[in-house]
Amino acid sequence: MNQYKILDGDVNELPFADFLTSRYSMTVKVNAQKTYDLSEKEKIPFFNLTSACILETINEIPEFRRRIVDGKVVEYRKINAVSPIMQNDHTIREIEIKPASEFGDIFEWSEYVENKKSNIEDNQYMVEPMKRDAEPIANLSCIPWIDFDSMTSIIASPHQIMPVISWGKLVDGKMPVSLTASHVFIFGWHFKLFYEKLEEYLNNPERLFKLL
Repeated sequence: MNQYKILDGDVNELPFADFLTSRYSMTVKVNAQKTYDLSEKEKIPFFNLTSACILETINEIPEFRRRIVDGKVVEYRKINAVSPIMQNDHTIREIEIKPASEFGDIFEWSEYVENKKSNIEDNQYMVEPMKRDAEPIANLSCIPWIDFDSMTSIIASPHQIMPVISWGKLVDGKMPVSLTASHVFIFGWHFKLFYEKLEEYLNNPERLFKLL
């Protein structure tokens, strides 16, 4: 199966291509208590379940799967996550994570994620940041120690397409989620869809079990 389909449209006519940068961000606090409760009940790490919810959300909105490859607008069939994992010495290494819906059940998927973390020497994602933009990935990063109200994200290039999603500490049932995306493909409507769909998953994490 092809990784992507080529869409109609001239890359040179995409919006905001001549701006200093097409990247913009938003942070919204979403309900996540039910996901936390389910993680405790099923003994699945909260990071894993929130990552699963975010990755399913991203894959359900076609615009988040769009990239520019070889001068053409393409839409990937699915995208994976690339996530930094902190080591014991507080350094960071990254792993690539497939969507939970690619696996037989949520427990199998969570074990796959845990194995990647435990054997990170053999599972590091090594693609250079400047070469990641055409890859079928989104960057997912958890900052579990901080309940933040806003965030800015680093930018590898002014018109980087790859979405960056960061989430913070769960406080009183709510969790801050920052989304940075490109205005070339992502508009306010898509931000609205992202936060609505994500909160639907976080409020009903049992949907992850039914997807598989």
